[in-house]
Amino acid sequence: MRRGWIAIGILLLSAALFSAGLVRKLASLRGSEPSSERIIAVIPKAVENSWWNQVRLGALAGAQGTPYRVVWNGPALESDHISQIIFLEHALARRSAAVVIAPNDSLALSRPVEEAAARIPCVLIDSPLAETGQLPLVATDNYRAGELAARLLATAIDGRGKVLVINHLRNSESTEERARGFAAAMADDYPEIRVVQSPYAETSLMDYRAQTAELLARHPDTAAVFAVNLETSEGVCRALQREYHARKVKFVGFDSSALLVGSLADGGIEALIVQNPFEIGRRGVRRALDALENRQGEVFTAIPVFVVTRRNLERMKRKFPAALGL
Repeated sequence: MRRGWIAIGILLLSAALFSAGLVRKLASLRGSEPSSERIIAVIPKAVENSWWNQVRLGALAGAQGTPYRVVWNGPALESDHISQIIFLEHALARRSAAVVIAPNDSLALSRPVEEAAARIPCVLIDSPLAETGQLPLVATDNYRAGELAARLLATAIDGRGKVLVINHLRNSESTEERARGFAAAMADDYPEIRVVQSPYAETSLMDYRAQTAELLARHPDTAAVFAVNLETSEGVCRALQREYHARKVKFVGFDSSALLVGSLADGGIEALIVQNPFEIGRRGVRRALDALENRQGEVFTAIPVFVVTRRNLERMKRKFPAALGL
């Protein structure tokens, strides 16, 4: 019941900020005077993150050779949905031609994005909203990716044992979908596996290393761990390296970085499910260009993931160094 009232409060606050013009006033403080440029505003979940930098590079590539210019602005932290609303209003105030946005809170951004979409083309990337209508979405098929992670871990532990899922932020729809797909596949296909999920974080400042260590101490019979994104995967990796013998607990991570690739090469990680952030950014901008030119496109554009193991690591490093965070 408490969660329901919190969700209602978030929606009301977001709508009030957007509709009452408070966000417009805050945006004006950032110098958002009207512009005659052909601008596609790209608003990520956060900017201080290597994964999102690859999305930025893809977005810039998507606009190359066109009359449009990408303007990249977003909050420092993925938990800061108020700043995302401010950047969205900023994009409207400067008369951007279109918006490409990765909502960092599926509830709080729902009303502001829908209202913006009534004025200019809006494309979602990475994460859907709680209520998206028919807004285009370019993203990983996160539910299927969660199912894939479940199959990989189940095989690694011979279909039995206790598995921890390390979750990310509440209302981060992409990571919640991965956790849902993972849990559903385990329940449907692996009756001898018990899934224990961590609480959702309230801010991006969560210490996932400490959380993982605490959960492993409370569940010493844990056979495997699944982490739902880059931050949680790095936290789990550090916990296993510092406080547990990595090969004792099987681990499948999501996304990639130099830290995770190094642990995979050393045998500390069973597999990584790696997205293509560059392509998500590129295709998101291309989808916005389609809308601006009145070209029909898919409602959902699924960007495939790939599985990286010790067996194919060297080949993947040569083919997809940017996606691997190298």
